[in-house]
Amino acid sequence: MTYDEAKKIYNELFNTLESKAKAFDTIAEKYYFSNFGSISRSDFDTLMFSLYIEQILFKHQDDFSAYSDYTLSKQLGITQTKVSNLKVKKELLYPFEGFNWQKAFERISSKAIYEGGKIKLFVPDKNLYLEIKNAIETAGGFIEVQLTPNLLQVRLPYFLDLLIAIDSSKDREELRKQLKNIIELENTDIKVMDKEPIGKALLKKTPDLIIDLIGECIPIFGGIVKSIGQNLLDVIRQGE
Repeated sequence: MTYDEAKKIYNELFNTLESKAKAFDTIAEKYYFSNFGSISRSDFDTLMFSLYIEQILFKHQDDFSAYSDYTLSKQLGITQTKVSNLKVKKELLYPFEGFNWQKAFERISSKAIYEGGKIKLFVPDKNLYLEIKNAIETAGGFIEVQLTPNLLQVRLPYFLDLLIAIDSSKDREELRKQLKNIIELENTDIKVMDKEPIGKALLKKTPDLIIDLIGECIPIFGGIVKSIGQNLLDVIRQGE
């Protein structure tokens, strides 16, 4: 990207005197309040990156391509690896108040694919990937899922366990009980054991049966998670 192209993007992002003044005031706090030179080069780079990407997020948060590692590496003249690392460090030091990872997950959930008995979803943003990973680990780590860089893979039987993990609006144990009742009500040969993932009870069941059960269970979830579940279920049905 040329100097003039990068300058044009900067002027589009910081297109008012107010936005430029606000950015300068944030920088000034690190230098003019009896702390001149106390910030490290690494932290200063993170601050400058934060100011830049937040302008993009304010305007284009729904468009992952606007702040992808590739796009920002071209605009800023640094590697994609450095962009990815700066995103993580920025979120730790200067978290974006408008970041809702469940909503971000919802936006990309319809782009998943279903093949080989697994739901596969490329997660384009490192911070979103880390939030999903943390949700799974916090839920007990009992979901059979492979998390490789930017790729989420979940076996079909563990679909409902994934939804439980990402639903922070309800008590997980209560959710499990409700799902257990639905699953066992008309399927007397299925027994969901306490403290075990639901997927373990479904491992040997046919995909058609599991898909039907998922369809019956999704209404238990609310709001964003229900929408994510429905988007993923639609992908599964299209892939069958």
